[in-house]
Amino acid sequence: MESLQDLVSRYGGLAWRRRWWGVAAAWALCIVGWIGIALLPNEYETTARVYIDADAVLTPLLRGITTDTSMTDQIDLLQHMLLSRPNLERIIAKTDLQLDTHTQTDLEEMVARLEKTIKVNAQTRNIFSIAFRNPDRQLSYDVVQAVLASYIENRAGDNRDDMEKATAFLDQQISSYEKQLREAEAKRATFRTQYIDLLPGDGGVNRLEQARGQVTALTGQLEDAKSRRILLARELAGTAALVTTDSSSGGGYDSRGALRAAEAKLRDLQEVYTDAYPEVVSQKRLVENLRKTQGTPDASSGGKSVPNPVFEQLKLRLVETDALIDSLLRQIDDATRERDRLSAIAHGEPNLEARYLNLNRDYDVLRKNYDELLARRESMKITTAAQKGASNVKLVIIDPPQVPHVPVAPARILLSIGVLVAGLAAGVGVVIAMMTLDQSFHSIVDLRAMGRPVLGAISLAALPPTIAMRLRSAAIFGSAIGGLLVVLGGVLLHFAQAT
Repeated sequence: MESLQDLVSRYGGLAWRRRWWGVAAAWALCIVGWIGIALLPNEYETTARVYIDADAVLTPLLRGITTDTSMTDQIDLLQHMLLSRPNLERIIAKTDLQLDTHTQTDLEEMVARLEKTIKVNAQTRNIFSIAFRNPDRQLSYDVVQAVLASYIENRAGDNRDDMEKATAFLDQQISSYEKQLREAEAKRATFRTQYIDLLPGDGGVNRLEQARGQVTALTGQLEDAKSRRILLARELAGTAALVTTDSSSGGGYDSRGALRAAEAKLRDLQEVYTDAYPEVVSQKRLVENLRKTQGTPDASSGGKSVPNPVFEQLKLRLVETDALIDSLLRQIDDATRERDRLSAIAHGEPNLEARYLNLNRDYDVLRKNYDELLARRESMKITTAAQKGASNVKLVIIDPPQVPHVPVAPARILLSIGVLVAGLAAGVGVVIAMMTLDQSFHSIVDLRAMGRPVLGAISLAALPPTIAMRLRSAAIFGSAIGGLLVVLGGVLLHFAQAT
């Protein structure tokens, strides 16, 4: 293994022997690079700054009523409009750029180039800049001026066209939704007429559910009436039909008064009900019994027997209960037949409710969209009226474009320094490459590595002439490198004076 000193000595010697190749490569690259930088065309940039703000009076007043857009949306819209193809074509037609567009292909390439080179940058929330670079200083100014003029000239007309297009679109959509709504309403009406008994009503319950509930309720009332009749029959069986009164006491039961009261009640019932009504029939029987038993003496007590009013009342209630039971039976039969009829229809249409829900859902969606379109059309009308009195967005040119006199590119000073660095790196790279390709022997170790016997080595004597020659060679090498720096200084001075 070689020591570090041997390696440094070996590669240092190699590099020193190949130094002029590195110097030649550095000089060649630097000269070519500096000449190329000098031949680069100047780029001139024209910039204009614009202030954009919403209307301070109408915008707060009409917020929530008109179609409102945020400031960010307005700036985005402005950027897209400035770089739109029609606007770029108008800019080309207004400037000398049209002289370079002889064919449609040239026009397409020019539009694509302008779209990339015209820069619209937002500096603050309300201020943004428009910049364009070109080797022709006057052309760069003309393009920026044409951008602003095109925007100012066409903004009002574009807004009116957009409003008219939007209104026409809304009218078309509203007409279409009106037609769809009529068709949906006709379908709902036909469907509801055909299946009105099975569709939910205002309370959300359909006729079938009502019929089922009615049968259940009537059945419960019938059971209650039967239970009440059993209790009345038991109570009637334990109550005497006649009671005995003491005629000498002057008190007690008054049969004539009872008869007159019964006859009066019968007349009242006959004025309201027919003779076949159960209560009328019962009252007639009570009157007849009172007439038969009136004045009949009791042999054992010297009194007389009269009808028991409690018995008669129980008997009347029993008759009323029987009539109620008959009525409930008839109602249950009718409700059961209606329930069975509706159930048969429902079993024949298993997806009836789902179809009805789909119709309602489609109708609700159409109605919602229709109402929203109507609201937006009214909002559009108010917006159009508002824009006739004031503009939603005000554009003020803060810094108008000016013809530039100092180029902004290329940065020749920085490029020249970069060329020097690249040239020196290229020289070092050439030296390293030649060192790698070198196949000569530098020491006894290299010879012995070949497997051959080495008898000895003769050292080089550093005589004064040899030392002087080496010093002179090093001075020439330093002068070559220093010359690059001197030339760089001259190049930088020239470029500084040119700008």
